[in-house]
Amino acid sequence: MKKQNALQSWSMLMLALPKGILTFVIVVTGICVSLPLIIIWVGLPLLALTLAVSQRMMSKEEAQVEAWLGNGGEDQPHPDHSAALRWNGWSALISTLGQARTYRAIIYSLAQLPIGIACFTIAVVVPVTAFAVMLTPLAYKLSTELPLSFDLYGYDPVLSFLFTDLDASERAWAAGGIGLVLVLLVPKFLKVMGRLYSAWVQSIATHT
Repeated sequence: MKKQNALQSWSMLMLALPKGILTFVIVVTGICVSLPLIIIWVGLPLLALTLAVSQRMMSKEEAQVEAWLGNGGEDQPHPDHSAALRWNGWSALISTLGQARTYRAIIYSLAQLPIGIACFTIAVVVPVTAFAVMLTPLAYKLSTELPLSFDLYGYDPVLSFLFTDLDASERAWAAGGIGLVLVLLVPKFLKVMGRLYSAWVQSIATHT
């Protein structure tokens, strides 16, 4: 099993949001359009196409997370359990509707949007916050030396509570040290989040 890469995990978490938007829009639009049109039969091919696309997107994401985990994924032949992206008649549609994977794909497509929002938010906020805290001493120095100087950390309720015996400059350096530790922990945290995201994809896409 290959070692997971923090940058790849970060990319996977960042891309979870656009994928979530795409899957949600396709499935919701496809179902809402196809169901009313079933009365004139046009909705059946549209429904079959929507179900096939949702399965295909879930399978692609499953292959990507398996590649990140080192379980083969995109580097090895991956069985395609998706329905064909074309109308193959009544029997194919009935067969697709009878598969548990079809409904897992719909659940994946709907749930991927909120999960993608959470993953994207974490992937952006956590590294930015860690680097921002690490740069606290620089922010303090600039705040006191600019022409329109002001004491950025003259009173900070959080830092003042944590470091009661330190002045503003010392509190800024203490915060910078904490930020440095956080920055060093960010790659580990991203890999953990990547594994959690991978577990979600694998749990919903598990073949039965």
